[in-house]
Amino acid sequence: MKKKINIAIAGASGLTGTELVKLLLGHPYAQLEHISSRTYKGQEIGAVYPGIESRLAFTERIGPSQLKQTDVLFLCLPPHDSMHYLKEVLAGYGGMVIDVGSDFRIRDPEEYQKWYGAKHLLPEILDRFVYGLPEINSQRIKGAKYIANPGCYPTSVLLGVYPLLDSGLVDIDSLMVDSKSGVSGAGRKCKDPYLFIHLNENFYAYSPEGHRHIGEMEQEIESIYKKRVVVSFTPHLLPLSRGIFSTIYVKAKNIDAGLQALYEKYYGQCFFVNYSRAVPQIRDVAGTNHCLICARHDRRAGVLKVFVAIDNLVKGAAGQAVQNMNIALGFAEQEGLKLQGIHT
Repeated sequence: MKKKINIAIAGASGLTGTELVKLLLGHPYAQLEHISSRTYKGQEIGAVYPGIESRLAFTERIGPSQLKQTDVLFLCLPPHDSMHYLKEVLAGYGGMVIDVGSDFRIRDPEEYQKWYGAKHLLPEILDRFVYGLPEINSQRIKGAKYIANPGCYPTSVLLGVYPLLDSGLVDIDSLMVDSKSGVSGAGRKCKDPYLFIHLNENFYAYSPEGHRHIGEMEQEIESIYKKRVVVSFTPHLLPLSRGIFSTIYVKAKNIDAGLQALYEKYYGQCFFVNYSRAVPQIRDVAGTNHCLICARHDRRAGVLKVFVAIDNLVKGAAGQAVQNMNIALGFAEQEGLKLQGIHT
């Protein structure tokens, strides 16, 4: 019997935080000890969210004394908040940190400031964080102490193009990406664009000239491809609760019919990523840690189209965070996620 690990979640009342709580409560080796929320401090999470069977109460802040007995700290905080929090507590904390937020994904502090509009408070530790995309970086994640969980959009895009980039099958100078996301990607914001009256029976693009996830995509593509690739990325908001569907366009020549074989070579042994012979749909992956990919070569236009579907809250956030923890600590990759993939 493996020893249970003590876990704390900062920002546990948001959409990603509550998804993470649900997963960890079902994890055989996880002991959830501390959860924080400024909004619901002092209240039991099961009283706030009746679908979660737990008497654990939110604290306003997880302080250094509580972290002394914590093995893994998950940060489910808005942009800029993770680095502020770690700056206060990191000196006295010796456990693992998994940032499910966005503060440690970009390794260059100047690039971080460019995309997130703020100076990074902990530039000296940026290179300690491993980019936690398990199907690409599993060897680096093993034994890692600091992990930056990828963004939901980059997860879909990078998994979609990784076999093409790594194999050198196509000569890529630029990528065009068209992504659609459910409204949960915006978190629990009570703003007009996310209200039912505005979103219902509606559909539109947002941040069309420079979404902050582009910096993350280009950074990781360069690390794989060893060449700077410009990404043209347009996200759209769907009138759905959850899910992401990304269509990636790559100008390509001389692509043979072996696309399925290529993707199965890279992902054939992966528990959560599979090549689909049919174009996937969001409903195929909703509520799971699964990613489905399908590629088609449009010979007439000389374009390779890659279609990717994931759940933004699970594979794009909380589920991938648990997957990263499992790999880092030597657990089976699918622990706590066994019902979140198709190989069950």
